[in-house]
Amino acid sequence: MAYTTFSGPVRSNGGFASPVQYILGASTTTVNIEAGKTYVIIAEDQGGPTAACTLVLPQVVSGSFQPAYGNDQPADQRYNGIQGQVFNQSTTLTHILDGYASQTINGLASVNIDPVKVVQWSGNGNQNAPWIAIESSLAN
Repeated sequence: MAYTTFSGPVRSNGGFASPVQYILGASTTTVNIEAGKTYVIIAEDQGGPTAACTLVLPQVVSGSFQPAYGNDQPADQRYNGIQGQVFNQSTTLTHILDGYASQTINGLASVNIDPVKVVQWSGNGNQNAPWIAIESSLAN
């Protein structure tokens, strides 16, 4: 828990919450997203996209971790352990989460973001390994 020596409201983006990025009607085709952010695709009747859109994860490129067992591991340290999520607020549209170019998600080119579902993803920074994603319903 953070401790301050002054009174008044305190705001921090470095704590438990991260800013939410909204995808509105103007973003109706391909949207390049940042891997560590939280996104909400707004429902059509609230100003969201009226057609399915594709969210594209960033490109994972070669890098190098510390040598493991004498071999360098090809990795992009920016994405080692990074996590993100997207909530599809629409009750009718299925949107798509896509890997960059030939990079995959769960071994597939893309995964669906079904209506009123959340897709969470994670990566290990290895450009030859897929992003990992799971889809969940919201708790009632």
